[in-house]
Amino acid sequence: MIGAQQGFKVGYKQIISCLFEHGVLPSKRSKLPSQKAFTKACDKLPLEVVTSLISDSHEHEFTDNGRKYHNLKIIIGDGTKILLPRSPDTLAEFGEGHGHYPQCLAVGFFELSTGSIEDFKIAHKDTSERALAYEHIKQNSVKSLYMLDAGYTGMAFVALTKELGHEILMPLKNCNLVKEVRSSKKRSHIKEIKLTKTHLQKYPKYKNLVGQIIKVRLIRTLGTTKLSSQVLITTLLDEKEFHWKELSTLYRQRYLVEVAYRHLKKNLCLESINKQKLSRINKFLFAAIILYNLAVILRNRIKVPEILPEKQGTKMYCFSFCLQRVCLFCLGVIRPKRGIKKEMANCLRALKNCWFIHKPWRASPRICHTPPTKFQAYKGKKAQMANDAAEFLNEEYQILGVEYGQICV
Repeated sequence: MIGAQQGFKVGYKQIISCLFEHGVLPSKRSKLPSQKAFTKACDKLPLEVVTSLISDSHEHEFTDNGRKYHNLKIIIGDGTKILLPRSPDTLAEFGEGHGHYPQCLAVGFFELSTGSIEDFKIAHKDTSERALAYEHIKQNSVKSLYMLDAGYTGMAFVALTKELGHEILMPLKNCNLVKEVRSSKKRSHIKEIKLTKTHLQKYPKYKNLVGQIIKVRLIRTLGTTKLSSQVLITTLLDEKEFHWKELSTLYRQRYLVEVAYRHLKKNLCLESINKQKLSRINKFLFAAIILYNLAVILRNRIKVPEILPEKQGTKMYCFSFCLQRVCLFCLGVIRPKRGIKKEMANCLRALKNCWFIHKPWRASPRICHTPPTKFQAYKGKKAQMANDAAEFLNEEYQILGVEYGQICV
């Protein structure tokens, strides 16, 4: 995890020296291990031990601070591509991506009430995100509401999720249903859809569902004169219990999983691994997720995030600083030393003093901002176009913030 925090670029001698410095390892009559010995020790650690810590850290935090929305656990699923070092192992496992480096698909499942990552799956870049999401849904025993992006849209996927006892909330891609809802004055529509062979084309195991009728609800969100409204599809049919405005407000929290990926790629350098062996690469990837969850636990001791979007003017604490300082708390637990409690207390005081004022629909940068990854940096005309787009969106989002009640006029 220390290697994960320092971007996987730190050599083994620096890591062991850091452990000696903090008193984790005995310093009397001991020598730094060789690189070969350190590599063998890392390889002996079972991958299952590292992967199980992700779910354990999430369950621990959900037991303490987790909340449900109408008795539903809210899970936000999203995928991202991760660049890996070029080696025979990675090329054989994942193949070559765009450019010189191999690329894998990672799908994370973000739990909204705690802000922690519940599960993390890695697969070949050509694997369908829906397949990994469905695998997680089958393993999930707690009734949940899955908030997904438009890439997961599919009536068969909706039907299979509902069959397993879970709910769905996601945007609907442009189709005749979307045009029909947008042309109507009603905000909420309940539709009956008959499953066809086309719907189940990617699910050959479930051909027996052809002809089955499923009920879905279509919601038209608020828009502005320049930004068109979205059409959301959900299996939550009760219009009184789940008001259309509350569901559309709730769906806006889906962007938090994108922020989580940005932290993982920028602050934890998820795309800067310099290891060659596939087993070690996997361990470092999962170690970064564990470190992220530990930083979430630390942040939640100061303030637990809300399920619905925060109001304008709310004090928000800098998560980047939590990621930087969580290693101190890990070392304090592993090997307590003289003065560690005072050092941890000073660290908590510093965390409480690193905050910013929340502005809904923020498109302009703030002081405690998380910069974009090195693979998304814009220069020259592209940077100017990005700034112009941010200014335009900021004006339009101010209108939506007033409409949804986040900004008081």
